[in-house]
Amino acid sequence: MASSGNKDVSFGTTRRNFLSHAAASIAAASVRAGAVVRTERSGQGDPVVSLWRDWMVAHRLCGEACRRQQKLETELLRQFGSFPRTKAPLSEDCGFMWAYSGREIDRLLPNADQDEMRRRARAALAARRSEWKTADKRVGYTRAKKAEKEIADVEEALAQELWSAAPRSVAGVAVKLHSLLEMEDPRSALQEAPWPELRTILADLVRISAGPNAV
Repeated sequence: MASSGNKDVSFGTTRRNFLSHAAASIAAASVRAGAVVRTERSGQGDPVVSLWRDWMVAHRLCGEACRRQQKLETELLRQFGSFPRTKAPLSEDCGFMWAYSGREIDRLLPNADQDEMRRRARAALAARRSEWKTADKRVGYTRAKKAEKEIADVEEALAQELWSAAPRSVAGVAVKLHSLLEMEDPRSALQEAPWPELRTILADLVRISAGPNAV
């Protein structure tokens, strides 16, 4: 089993490296094509390739923002063990359940004779949230999460614009496929159809658009 796991990691890394290499090859190929053949069908003159370069910048920034917010979230969870929550006792003999909101507290403690338990649970949850907010302000998790959402929206908008644009070159077709694979299969790990086939098609397009020495 350990050997199989290592093999999977190796294959995943190879596929990921291929996509990165593909991106570099497509960009380089479009420049070479524009320098050698000054036609509107070259990658250099294809607006889809230009859109893709803008998307690639947003895609890189989105990945960086995601990793940052995940790191900060991990730091907060390391300090608190979980997102703000409190115990809602089921009964004297049946233990408790975790409640993350006032609505959950009301659902878990619905009876009239549980007013005091609800009050204590709500007070405990409010205190926990206050502690979390103080730490969050210091660490910057919420700010990082907001920044990630903003750049993700930009990435998505650019992707939609890219996918709806009409390519004028093989490079334009290749970059549309590359962005789709990166968005839908970011770790290049999906093995069910059509993902392996799409990666193969991308490899073919890159070879054709970048020439015999590419990928």
